[in-house]
This record gives sequence, C-alpha cells and structure tokens, in this order.
Amino acid sequence: MEDRDEERASSIDVEQLMELQKGDVVRLAQSVTMAEFGLALCDDDGAGLEIDGVVVQTAPHMVNVRIRRLMGSSSICGPTEGSVSRWVRRHEVLEVIEGEPHLWPNAAGLKAVSDKREGKVKRQPEPVFWTVGVDEIPGD
Repeated sequence: MEDRDEERASSIDVEQLMELQKGDVVRLAQSVTMAEFGLALCDDDGAGLEIDGVVVQTAPHMVNVRIRRLMGSSSICGPTEGSVSRWVRRHEVLEVIEGEPHLWPNAAGLKAVSDKREGKVKRQPEPVFWTVGVDEIPGD
C-alpha cells in the first residue's frame, strides 16, 4: 500500500515540476500516438513512436494539445494540412521540446517524420551497376 502512495507522490512531483504554458511544444507518449492513429507504431529499434503537439490549455490533470496532421485529400489540391485538438493526461506529456511542431502524416509516413525529429539517418541501399553483353568492364 505504501508503494502505491510513494508512486503517486513521485508522479505528482514530476507533474508539478513540469510547468506547461500555452504554446509549448511537447513530446507525447506512445499511448497518444496509438489513440490518434489507431495503431501501436514503433521504430526499427522497437521503441514506440511519440508524436508532438502544442499546448493549447492546461487543467489540473489534463492538457489540451493541438497536433498538426495531414487531413483528407482532394483530387484538386491533394492532402491538406490541418490540426487535431486532443485532451491528454498530464503523465502522457513527456517533455517540453525545442523547435516547431512537426506535421504528422498518415500512419504510413509517421516513422519518417519521427526519424527526422530524432536525427536518425535512413540508410540508403548500395547502388547496383548492371552490365549487359560485356565480358569485362574496362579499367581506368
């Protein structure tokens, strides 16, 4: 019983330490990604993908964040940029981050945006050169 009380006290202390203000860009827990996209997505290392958003409003135990998304597309102008407002629990806000919030596409393109934010470089495949009808490739 005492362990639960200590866990609650420590989580309350962490929440109180992170003072959120309107306009802060925050990194959100994987549970928010799952709720927003309907999928439990992970990167190549198996870590859950975490999206970011902008704080719109705070309440004692909840935070309203605006998540930039690509919305439906039309044949005239393609996908349009929009945003989704979502209430999340305070413990789902992991940290305040620097920079602009990212534009999160559909679930298929989510990993590429996450990798860019984390500074991961996608490994390019080695080029393959084909020769047809040549027994030897001339040297320099």
